[in-house]
Amino acid sequence: MKRAVLTIITIIAVAGASFAQTVDSFLFESPRLSALGGPHAAQGVGMDAFLENPAGFATEDTGFSVARLDLSAAGPLSDIAAIMLGGSDLTSALPSLLDDQGRLYMGMDLAGPIFAGYVGRGLGVALMGKTSFTLDAVSLLNASLVVHTDAMLAGGYSFRIRAGEHTIDMGIMAKLMLRLGFSESGTAEDLTNTMMAFNTILASLPFTGQFGVGVDAGIKWTSPFGLAVGLTGSDPYSPVWGGTYPSFIDFLSGTSGTSSTGVLHPDLSAGLSYDLPFRFLDRLGLKAVIMADYRDFLDLLSLVPRNAILNVSLGLEVSVFEVMTLRAGMREALPAAGVGFEFGLFQLDLSMYGRELGLEPGSRPSFNMDLAMSFEY
Repeated sequence: MKRAVLTIITIIAVAGASFAQTVDSFLFESPRLSALGGPHAAQGVGMDAFLENPAGFATEDTGFSVARLDLSAAGPLSDIAAIMLGGSDLTSALPSLLDDQGRLYMGMDLAGPIFAGYVGRGLGVALMGKTSFTLDAVSLLNASLVVHTDAMLAGGYSFRIRAGEHTIDMGIMAKLMLRLGFSESGTAEDLTNTMMAFNTILASLPFTGQFGVGVDAGIKWTSPFGLAVGLTGSDPYSPVWGGTYPSFIDFLSGTSGTSSTGVLHPDLSAGLSYDLPFRFLDRLGLKAVIMADYRDFLDLLSLVPRNAILNVSLGLEVSVFEVMTLRAGMREALPAAGVGFEFGLFQLDLSMYGRELGLEPGSRPSFNMDLAMSFEY
């Protein structure tokens, strides 16, 4: 077992270093995961198996997703809401949104409604997409704007080995990924005006199209007394090919662009979960699970690694009569919390959580909210 783990680590590290250019990962999350401190390797529940651990495909239950509408926002949300509700112009109010060091980060993601898939009996297949807007300003005069749409088709297989009352699930998942996006640098004021004018984005911002292929693998051991341990390896060698054009209009007109090749950042994570076995919880109609992970071990090998505490994630999920679910967690040394409701025809989930944009705890925290309506059965 130790040799296998060391072999996986070596392959991922060598493959990840084979390309000089690293492409931003195609990340999909859910309010449930956000409230629990991010993905957890020892979980892989339902459709979240695509986002946590493909070993979760081995579940004996079956489930499928028809659609999901997921809206998330980041930044000084209360200040932005006050400006908008007060009828003020967001561009002119930008100086009031800066933090103590004159920086600003705000963004919005809209995932779905395409989020269809099936999980169960060892199989998993899904099609998902999202659109993101991000404005990152280190000052009013130095900012970057990124607008892109991601789509991913994923399919995998997992099998289960039984050893008495213990189970070992092993899964693998292949991915096809597409990204169409725009990016620009300039002053925060100019980029805010650009972000609010869709026609300007199409006609003037550099346009990039990227296509990638990847693979994720995972293993999960589950004991009869509620303890589970998981290990996941994402994108050990996931090449991405792309082309950049002066604008989307130039792309449509056949203007030649600049080609590029890169690779997604590989990720090796490990975690454990424990179903609290207390009988009084069952009598109250409660089910509680605690989770702890260390994400992205390979970041420790980076030339400029993040503080190791930022890769620790914790989560607690309490189900109440399978109707309401309370969640809490920690990720990147920042708290997270959320709640979910089961309405039969659809599920409603809300989360509030922090993300650390810097390399050290508290150096540049960002506040986030995520609300989703899911049609999963």
